[in-house]
Amino acid sequence: MPVDFRDCFWGEGNNGFDVLYRNMKYGYVVTKDLAEFFKERSVIEETNSKLLSKLAKHASNCCSQGSFAPLWAILKTSTEKLATLHMQMVQRFQELIKDVIKYSEDQHKKHKSCKEEESTTCDVVQNIQQTTISLQKVCKAFNARSIEYEKLKRDNASLKELEKAEMKCKKSL
Repeated sequence: MPVDFRDCFWGEGNNGFDVLYRNMKYGYVVTKDLAEFFKERSVIEETNSKLLSKLAKHASNCCSQGSFAPLWAILKTSTEKLATLHMQMVQRFQELIKDVIKYSEDQHKKHKSCKEEESTTCDVVQNIQQTTISLQKVCKAFNARSIEYEKLKRDNASLKELEKAEMKCKKSL
């Protein structure tokens, strides 16, 4: 038997709409956090690139003669390449940050329009929830008064007490 979304949408206690709405609202916050994370990572990569470039300059200033000359040349070249790669990462992160911010802004606009379009649905869901809560309270009060009425009947209470309990029972509806 296939599961149909509309049969499962409302969820327990008619909270399905609220869950979807909160997820949509929280999505905007999450994308902002993601952009901030990428910004911090970009700063770290840029710092690494600068430090590696500085280290490469130090390696080029070292002794270029003697038996360690080839090693210094390799260290200089590899450090320069690594610095370049870190700088490329900075550029990639900058592009990614722009994309995430654009996505976040688009998502925020869609959330606003959806909020306006579905405001009646939100009101209906709140009314259903309030009605359900009220109904549960009424049922609980009715059951308590019915039990009280039945107890009075079993205990052979006076007619006046029975009528009073019966009136309370009817009023609770």
